[in-house]
Amino acid sequence: MAQTTILAANTTAATSSDVAVTAGSTISIGVFSAAMLPGGVCASLLMDTPSGDVVVHQFTRARPAVAVTGPGTYRVVRPAGSVSLGAFSET
Repeated sequence: MAQTTILAANTTAATSSDVAVTAGSTISIGVFSAAMLPGGVCASLLMDTPSGDVVVHQFTRARPAVAVTGPGTYRVVRPAGSVSLGAFSET
């Protein structure tokens, strides 16, 4: 399995690079931090649709990663916060 950082850890608001998942493939997308993840929602996973992005998962301390199945194009949106947070994908 190959792990790729799609959003470098930081405290500023940012959007990851796109993750394209081919039909029939399943990958993991998650968030990481050197410190404990904050309580509540710490980032959102969006799926690109013809009418715009749709939230398909909200990352929390209890659910820091999710498996997604293609086809689809996904991105992680990180709000500004006090904990340095990054995002990764794993195939």
